[in-house]
Amino acid sequence: MRNIRSGFWSFCLIMMYLSPGVAFAEDSEIAALKAQIDTLTRKLEAMDSKMMTMEKPAPGTQAVYIPPAPDEKKGFLRAMEDIQMGGYVEAQFQNKVDLPRGTGNTGRSLTDKAADTFSMNAAKLWFEKAANPEGGAGFRIDLMMGSDVQYYFNNLTRDNGSTSTTAFAFEQAYVQYIAPLCFWSDSKILPHTIDIKAGRMVTLAGNEVIEGPFNWNISRSVSFGYAIPFTHTGVRVSYNLFNDFLTVYHGVNNGWDVDVDNNSYKTLENAFSFSPFKNTKWTTATYFGPENNNASGDKRFLVTNVLSWDATAKLSFVGEFDFGNQNRVDTAMDNNFDTAQWFDYAAYARYKFTDKLAAAYRFELFDDSRRYRNWTGEGVNGAARDLANTITLEYKPYENMIARAEYRIDYAHADDGHVFGGKQQQNTLGAQLSYLF
Repeated sequence: MRNIRSGFWSFCLIMMYLSPGVAFAEDSEIAALKAQIDTLTRKLEAMDSKMMTMEKPAPGTQAVYIPPAPDEKKGFLRAMEDIQMGGYVEAQFQNKVDLPRGTGNTGRSLTDKAADTFSMNAAKLWFEKAANPEGGAGFRIDLMMGSDVQYYFNNLTRDNGSTSTTAFAFEQAYVQYIAPLCFWSDSKILPHTIDIKAGRMVTLAGNEVIEGPFNWNISRSVSFGYAIPFTHTGVRVSYNLFNDFLTVYHGVNNGWDVDVDNNSYKTLENAFSFSPFKNTKWTTATYFGPENNNASGDKRFLVTNVLSWDATAKLSFVGEFDFGNQNRVDTAMDNNFDTAQWFDYAAYARYKFTDKLAAAYRFELFDDSRRYRNWTGEGVNGAARDLANTITLEYKPYENMIARAEYRIDYAHADDGHVFGGKQQQNTLGAQLSYLF
């Protein structure tokens, strides 16, 4: 009897599994698993894109486009799934080696802090909805607060003509639109799409960037602070030629580091970037336009050239040359106008001993014979020529954490000798800790 009952219940269970209802249940479970796999795949792609931001970005580099999930979610949660985010927090200690300490660091490097002080350099948070590379719309917002903000954004002009003084700023905020050029879709020479950005964007000039973790050294070069701009507000278009071998940029903006234009003429931006050899990249950028208040005729010209080379998997080099020219300057304030020119050379080298340990060296020479770009008052901090050597040691205890120590030697020449508290040399030590997320 027990065997009959057991056989009966076994038969019922088998029939239940073979019934259509159970089949539908299995189909539902498979669909749910597929949805989970799709969600995980998108999250992994987003993580890969975020990891890309931990390396120094090339001009115009964007986050990876993630196609929207094939579901019916709408509203805020649906929008947030397509928006990538990240950022970093950076703290620093800096001190001067030689005396007198009371005068503090004179500040040949733009972000030079006072002697013997801790500082919270920056806390940055960015959001980006990358546009579909085949055609679509997106945006990017970079928010920054901390002591570094005063060096990059305190000269942004407001509508009433005044300048801002704040510890919080939008480093970037732009709308992006990628337009497909279908009529050239089969061409190996002409572009297939054109990338259009409108808003505030970081400059294409120079090698170093505002974001500390993406540079090789703690301190910025003198030329980064005085030879080139930081941001531009306007419109920038870019496209690729010769089967993506050459990237070309064109832009029209309000000028150097101004939110509202301070004159009645715009600044023109042009640049190109390509890889002439394997593991190399060359970028040239030019800017031309008036930058003085209410003076549309006094044009400024800048050209920057940057060549990077990954010699091996561990050894990398970068070379930079910048040249600037400004018409009608009166540095002596005696109504005698002349032309000011400045130029700089910088050489960088970085060697990775291990995945966690690396060392970097920077040599720079900045020449500003008229003391136009870095002059802050007669006999105070103005130098006709700067030369600096910087050695930085980097250690990454964790994947997203960067610890650095730095020793820097600055030489500055001025006719009156009033540099570094009456000296022409200054030695500084620095330590920095950054966390990227």
